[in-house]
Amino acid sequence: MPETKSQSTPSVFRDRFKSCTAWPRRHIHLIILGLVLIIAAFIRVWPASISSGPDPAQFWAFAKVFQQHGLNFYRYADAQLDIFPMKGWAYVYPPIWAIITRVCLFFSPNSSAVSVAGIVSVSPSWRLAVKIPIILADMAIGLLLYWGVPGSKTRKLLFSTLWLLHPTAWYESGVFGQFDAIAAAFLLTCFIFLIKGKDRLAFLFAGLAIMTKQHTLFAVGMMVIVCKQYMSWRRLLTNCAITAGVVAAISLPFMVTGNFYAYFHSILLPGQGAGYSSPLCFTFSGPSSLLTYLHNMLGWDTSTLITFTLPLLIIGLSATAVLCWFRRITPLQGALAGFLVFISLSNQVNYQYLIVYIPLAILLAATTKFKFERIFALVIAVLPAVWVWLDNVPWWFNNLEPHFYWANHILVHFGLYQRYLPDWVYVSFASLLMCTGLAYAVLAFTKWTKKPELETGSR
Repeated sequence: MPETKSQSTPSVFRDRFKSCTAWPRRHIHLIILGLVLIIAAFIRVWPASISSGPDPAQFWAFAKVFQQHGLNFYRYADAQLDIFPMKGWAYVYPPIWAIITRVCLFFSPNSSAVSVAGIVSVSPSWRLAVKIPIILADMAIGLLLYWGVPGSKTRKLLFSTLWLLHPTAWYESGVFGQFDAIAAAFLLTCFIFLIKGKDRLAFLFAGLAIMTKQHTLFAVGMMVIVCKQYMSWRRLLTNCAITAGVVAAISLPFMVTGNFYAYFHSILLPGQGAGYSSPLCFTFSGPSSLLTYLHNMLGWDTSTLITFTLPLLIIGLSATAVLCWFRRITPLQGALAGFLVFISLSNQVNYQYLIVYIPLAILLAATTKFKFERIFALVIAVLPAVWVWLDNVPWWFNNLEPHFYWANHILVHFGLYQRYLPDWVYVSFASLLMCTGLAYAVLAFTKWTKKPELETGSR
């Protein structure tokens, strides 16, 4: 019996619906990833021009000094010139950081950062310009995780989203404005290439990571030691030469004018000497925060003990290096363990340092064959986000002029109140970071040492 018009119409509509939705159904994971990227970009760009700590203000001065003095930049990096809002700023980074700040100045030529009677004023245009490269690096890390995580597209999407919507990543790029996400992007690219067997490209990106933020050297150093298990000595030395070549190619232009001492002092001896930490809400060193708290609360003289954190750190890193040499772990495990030992035992740990290891922990969670290591890696990846709700986030929107107090009304809806908690809360958080970091290092060398399925140096 022939089909009637009323019977065929639903079938036609179904066929057209299936035809129209075929592409979205086949690419649903990419559509969701695109939406996550849009959300991640929006929540970072929104606070970029209206929030700032002291770092972006000082970065403006560094960019102006670079503009005026060129390759002689590091000769004036001690921040003693009148242009610096904060004199004697002790945090100076490798050339890629300096080059990026100089490029940012092209997009904000009329910006300023001045200090009048101790009150620092920063142009919103500079706040946005200096944070855009960090936000782009954030987005790149999400895409790198989607590319590098093995398995299904759903699995890739989950691990990528964990980074893109991570509160710590949002805070560092959109609010604080430090460049560690750029170094983290280079470092993550290094390990993805290493896992994929592209070891020469991996060592090239390792050099770029070091020349962006010098503390990535702790992760790269452990990676090199572990790689001797998977490469011939000739291959390993060739790869190390690639990293050294990147470092030399970027460093030499800044030294040819005779800035040898100034350059090495700025790069190798950044920061400040050992001492009591203040305020404790911004202290993420377990030993330093605990010893400072004991001094403040009980009046104990713990300054001598704080000076012992440096030899303790050296011992910890040396032990990690020895274990990396003898134990059968992956380069990613070794790098993560080395960096966690660094932030656990160092006297001076800033919040942005945690950005470096979070993508590595996420990648490790996605690639490890050990179920408990996957859980542990996810815990240490998520743990830094807790601090965002312990901190006084609204302070970053009104501590420097111009003030943007209206943002407080939005932040309060997300539980980000304008208040500080008692010091013991921040000391407990720093101690928890220390304990979990050291615990991972111990477990990585004792429980998760099965021979990895990794072949490098074969291509």
